[in-house]
Amino acid sequence: MLHSIKLIDFLVDLVNFGVLKKALHILLLSFYLLSCTELHELTKLPVLFQHYFEHKSLDKDITFLAYLEHHYNDVPHTDNDKERDDQLPFKTHELFASTVISPALPPSFEVIPKKVCQILQKQKILINNDHIPNSAFAGKIWQPPKTVS
Repeated sequence: MLHSIKLIDFLVDLVNFGVLKKALHILLLSFYLLSCTELHELTKLPVLFQHYFEHKSLDKDITFLAYLEHHYNDVPHTDNDKERDDQLPFKTHELFASTVISPALPPSFEVIPKKVCQILQKQKILINNDHIPNSAFAGKIWQPPKTVS
């Protein structure tokens, strides 16, 4: 009876460890996605709704879709609250150190194309075979295999 209680306790601990492991995986994946991708913009969704209600208090007839079209589709944005509009999700682009700093990238972020090709005049190339020793067997090495009859 004592052994079966220990076995049950062990199985309960094993199940709890599985739940803990799953929660840890979700937590680490969330940290990665929020720090290295554009999903961090979803944390600005409350600002989107707050700003919508600000516009709704000024214009009672505005719908949420009209508000989205006004803020995300109109090229000459006409209201005078640019600082507040820049707080909305997906309105500004931010560079993160984890995605920008790489030993493969040059230290400058500005790409300036330079003329790197140069047209050379046609020259005759002289080949000197003095460094290759003459051998009587050199031509026989590269022969295809032959059958013995």
